[in-house]
Amino acid sequence: MRIIVASLNFPAAARILARNLPQDEVSPTPEDQLAEACRRAEVLVPTMARIPAEVIKGSSLRLIHQWGVGLEGVDIAAATAAGIPVCNVPAGEAVENAESTSELAVFLMMATARRLNEHRAHLERGPWGAPLGVSLFGRKALVVGLGRVGQALAQRLGALGMEVSAVKAHPDPELAERLGLAELGGPGELHRLLGGAHFVIATLTANPSTVGMFGQGAFAAMRPGAFFINVGRGAVVDEAALLATLDGGHLGGAGLDVFAAEPPGPEHPLVEHPLVVASPHIGGVTEQSFEAIGRRVAANIERLRRGEPLRFRAN
Repeated sequence: MRIIVASLNFPAAARILARNLPQDEVSPTPEDQLAEACRRAEVLVPTMARIPAEVIKGSSLRLIHQWGVGLEGVDIAAATAAGIPVCNVPAGEAVENAESTSELAVFLMMATARRLNEHRAHLERGPWGAPLGVSLFGRKALVVGLGRVGQALAQRLGALGMEVSAVKAHPDPELAERLGLAELGGPGELHRLLGGAHFVIATLTANPSTVGMFGQGAFAAMRPGAFFINVGRGAVVDEAALLATLDGGHLGGAGLDVFAAEPPGPEHPLVEHPLVVASPHIGGVTEQSFEAIGRRVAANIERLRRGEPLRFRAN
C-alpha cells in the first residue's frame, strides 16, 4: 500500500512506520502537496498537519490514521461523508507518550525556574554561581488537565517534593486520593487554585471548553513570579495575553512546547522572549513513545489490508 505521512515535521514517524511495514511505500509529504498525493494513496497518517475537506474529497484514501491521540486537525465529518474511517492511538494504548510528555514538562519547569536562557552568558562572561534559580521541592504545583499526561506528571512532581493540586473537567475524589493531590477542583475553581501555585502546568487537549482558557484573567490570577508551562495544545493559551503578562513582569517565566500555530517561526515573540524556554513540540518525541505509537498504527494498517475491523475508530 501507499502510505502518506502528512508533513515533513516529526520525521522519525515515517522512519518508524516504514520499519514496521517493510512491504509498503511510506512517503513523508509536505502539506501543500497532500491533496495531490492523496489521490494516489490508500492511507494518510497525519502528524501535525491539518487535514481539511479539500484534501479528503476526491482522494483514494481507505484510512486516515492519526499519529497519536489528537484528531482536532482532521475534518472527521468530511472523512465520514467520503466513507473513510478515521482512527487514532488512544493515550491508554501508548502510555509511553504520556510518560515522555510528563518528563518534558518537568524539564521545562526546571529550565524556566533555573533561568536556562541565561546560562550561556554566564558561562562566557561570568560571574559564575549565577543566576539564582528556584527549586521545585517545597513549592506548589497546579496541573490543569488530569488525563494520562497530567496523572503521570502529578506522580513525578509529588516524588520531587512538591505539593500538587489539579483541575479536572469532572473531579474524581478517588483519583485525587490515589495521586496524593492536595486538592482537585473543577474548571470553576481554576482561578482560585491558580493563585496558590508557584508552577502551573497545562496538559489540556484543545476542545470548545479549553480553547483560550489561559487568557488575561487566568494569568492575572496567578501569583506574582509564578511559572507557566504548556505541554498540551497551543490553542488553550491566548498568546498575546501571555506575552503581555511576561512583559509586565507578573510571571517569572514560561516553558512552552506547543504554540497556537505551528511551527511558530524563530521570530515569534514568545520563541525569542528571554523569559520563555521553548521546545519544538517534542513532548512525546522519544524512542519509547514513537516505537509504541508506530506499532499500533502499523497493526491497524495490517487490519485494513486483511479486511478486518479497525481499532480506535473515531467515526
